[in-house]
Amino acid sequence: MHSCTQVNFIKKILRRQLLITGCLLSYFYAIAQCPPAAIFVNRITAIEENNLPDKEKIKQLDSLLALYQQCFSQKDSIYARIVHRIGNLCHLEGNWPDALRYTKEAIAVNRTAKARQEAFLTNSYFNLGLFYNKLHLYPESHYYYDSCIIIGLKYPGKTAIALMAFEAKTFSLYGTGDYRRAVETADLGILVARSVQDTMSEVALLAQKAQSLLAVDDTSAGTVIRNALRLLPANAPPAHEVACYTIYASILGKEKQFGKAVAWYQHALQANREQQRWDQCARNTLDLGNLYAEDIKNAGTALRYYREGIQFAQKSGDPYVLAGVYNNIGYACWKLRRYRKALSYYQQGLNALPLHFKDTALQSNPGYHMLRNVANDYFVSTLLGNKGESLLALFRSDGDTVWLRYALNAFRAADISVDQMRWKQYGDPSRLFWRNRTRTMYQKAIETCYLLQDIPSAFHFFEKSRAVLLNDKLNELGARKYLSAADIAQEQQLRIQTVTLQQQLEATSPDAPLYVATYRRLLNARDALERFIKNLEKAHPAYYQYKYDTAVYTVADIRKKLLAHGETLVTYFTTDSTTFVLGISAGNSRLLKAAWNSREVKELMQLCTSPSLLNTQHQRYCVLANRLYRQLFAPLQLRGGSVIISPDEYLLPFEVLLSDSTDPNSFLLKQFAFSYTYAAGSLMKLRPERAAAAHSLLGIAPVNYAAYLQQQPLYGADESLLQIKKNYAAVYNLSGKAATRQHFLEQLPNSSIVQLYSHASAGSPDKDPVLYFADSALYLPEIQLLQDTVTALIILSTCESGAGVQARGEGVLSLARGFTLTGIPAIVTSLWQIDNEATYELTENFHRLLQSGLRKDVALQQAKLQFLANNDKGSRLPYFWAASILVGDAAPVPETRSRSGVSIWWIVVAIAVGLALIPVLLKKNR
Repeated sequence: MHSCTQVNFIKKILRRQLLITGCLLSYFYAIAQCPPAAIFVNRITAIEENNLPDKEKIKQLDSLLALYQQCFSQKDSIYARIVHRIGNLCHLEGNWPDALRYTKEAIAVNRTAKARQEAFLTNSYFNLGLFYNKLHLYPESHYYYDSCIIIGLKYPGKTAIALMAFEAKTFSLYGTGDYRRAVETADLGILVARSVQDTMSEVALLAQKAQSLLAVDDTSAGTVIRNALRLLPANAPPAHEVACYTIYASILGKEKQFGKAVAWYQHALQANREQQRWDQCARNTLDLGNLYAEDIKNAGTALRYYREGIQFAQKSGDPYVLAGVYNNIGYACWKLRRYRKALSYYQQGLNALPLHFKDTALQSNPGYHMLRNVANDYFVSTLLGNKGESLLALFRSDGDTVWLRYALNAFRAADISVDQMRWKQYGDPSRLFWRNRTRTMYQKAIETCYLLQDIPSAFHFFEKSRAVLLNDKLNELGARKYLSAADIAQEQQLRIQTVTLQQQLEATSPDAPLYVATYRRLLNARDALERFIKNLEKAHPAYYQYKYDTAVYTVADIRKKLLAHGETLVTYFTTDSTTFVLGISAGNSRLLKAAWNSREVKELMQLCTSPSLLNTQHQRYCVLANRLYRQLFAPLQLRGGSVIISPDEYLLPFEVLLSDSTDPNSFLLKQFAFSYTYAAGSLMKLRPERAAAAHSLLGIAPVNYAAYLQQQPLYGADESLLQIKKNYAAVYNLSGKAATRQHFLEQLPNSSIVQLYSHASAGSPDKDPVLYFADSALYLPEIQLLQDTVTALIILSTCESGAGVQARGEGVLSLARGFTLTGIPAIVTSLWQIDNEATYELTENFHRLLQSGLRKDVALQQAKLQFLANNDKGSRLPYFWAASILVGDAAPVPETRSRSGVSIWWIVVAIAVGLALIPVLLKKNR
């Protein structure tokens, strides 16, 4: 037994030694297989540069990655470089899930690992931007291009990649129709390229800028592209050279140098054909076709180039390029009045898009869920709009109303696509540009409804054609009820930071050293705001749903909620020579079409803004005021009462129109109480109950202004505030030096009614509208940052507070509109320079009548009628009384309560009752 035990013991020792020896051998073998970390970098480069197929390279990199993980336990910059390369090769193989997964893994390591390489993030961010762009996921693409730029500008060795991101993002923005932002991105890239003397990048970005300027008909595009051609090096890459030639050809076409334009296009086409860049070949043939169709007026040659473009587009494999070619062929056929042929091509274009829509029937269109998945909404909305227009043309040719029904369906689908497109545009300038671009579609849709006398559908398109950006903002304000106080405060801070940096950038010369640094800070601020809002939308589904609600109120909704007290809504859609008029009251609706002349509206407004012109040309005023009455208002056959006007291109005060051309005093003011709205939908959204206010009235009257503001004293404004004060209980007046910008911003949100006497400027295309206070100025973008106000009414007794830049489809971008964007439901504003004494009298009358319980529109009407009755003939001219109009909710002002919920008058009554009861109580006690 003892001998056996010894033998077993020896066997155990031998087995243990063998195990240890095996482990040691394995360890030393592994060490022998693990080269130093630097060797892995060389192996990555060697795999990249070999001539093996991409699939084989991926296998080699996978093996290298496995070995690296075996040799080094921690993920570091070399690990990130390997997975970055695998991700890029997967993209070349069309394996998008792995391409995105590996590249994001590389980013995660270089952002968080201890042994990271932050500079290499530039490469990975650029690749992700490229991948998402190829997947037509443009918001994600632009986000990663921005990230690439932000990191790339920090490291001099990565500036070249940052410039590539500038160029790629600019081209992507151009492709999605965000032209204004494309120019902005190109401008910063050009400055960076010049700072590092990268001439080729500067040329490429100049070309991209010229292309975007050309798209918005900016005449400076020619100068920009000629600068690019002047800088173009002799050894420039063919792609950059051809891009310059193509854009130059487009500009020559605009300059009506058609022969030269054709030659440059053909030169570019030949170069692209040699390089087998089929997508660019397709675009060249499209450009040539457009030149022949639009400018040279040779539809036959245009069609030949378009048909050649089909072959190139099919070779490119890009469905959007192919859809664009079919759209242009259809448009050329439409120009030739071959409507059925045009419709066939439009339908082929819709079928070519990656929507899983395959239907050749003319009455068929992609559904809502298909349109939600579109990457380039511009192509889709254009195809559907053009299709609707051709169906409308078919009706005109044979009179069959079935074409009108088909057209209406196409326009409805196009409208859905426009909704999708506007959410992908950054900033109001780009959105406004596309509101203008889509206007023709809405015009044709309304005309189709008029021919069908389909009033519910007509109202839908009237509403969708206007004030969409305003309604979006009001949706956003309404959605805030789903957010926490902390989220609201953080969003507000991010918005303030973005607006501040934008203003700093606009005040800085592009040549100044601070320009690039300021732009980088703005880019970071925008990125932070966009990411914050996206996170809110993900975390709060109800917020997202409310904010992006594109539903339009129906005629039944309007009658029930807006016209419940006998009001009439009159909404307009104007073209160059005609206007569509839709009148809706509680029991009747009318859809009319009338001829009109926009020049006459402008002339009437010009007369009203000048007392001297009204005196010298009074007969002309009477003729115009009566003619516009007969065209715009009389056909509705209204019989008095409250009328809500939803204007289109021009905010005309209907009070000044004359019902009788022989009676200069037959103002419509005497029959109707008018109020105005940007859209019926926005008025519906501005009607919620207001919370209790600290002040029933906030009065502001600077009287005198800081010298640098260069504003004349406003004598008498403080005295008028004292007169108005008599009508209210809890009044907070700020006059003289106390009427500062900061005091106004602090007290307005806590005040039920705000009366402002001051100076203002309507601004210009290059300058925002501005409001002046005793110490400084307040600009429109800053006003729009106000939130959570309890204000029910603000009276802007200032010059031009209702005037400003006309934004087609949106209305006047005025101070009044800015206050509407904060959620204030009613604003009294001025359309032109006002007379001080007349304004004081009108305003004092208005407040007195308002506090008597009258509706706001009726109170303003009666205040004007009292002014006419109390003044001589000279002061009865519309200049003195018609500038002030009510925009928004016309209901009586809510009871002005303090936050405690107890009115001062109730306190007075309670004290009086108590004093009266004292003798009774004393007698009872006796």
